Amino acid sequence: MTTVAGSTEKPIIVYPNNGDIYNPTTKTWTPNPDAATFAELTSKWLAAGATIIGGCCRTTPENIEQVAEIIN
Repeated sequence: MTTVAGSTEKPIIVYPNNGDIYNPTTKTWTPNPDAATFAELTSKWLAAGATIIGGCCRTTPENIEQVAEIIN
């Protein structure tokens, strides 16, 4: 596992997309059935030093809810 926490005193921010695959040629998204869920990844992000976890492209309220359930 890679961490940057030991290299900075700044907050480590995780800002992932939901795992869907973007095609820049067609400007469309394709669902990725093999993508890990935010619930599956949150512990890994925390272990790597993340102190702020959000979401980027196609992140849903349900994805953020999964993070909140792990943290709380």
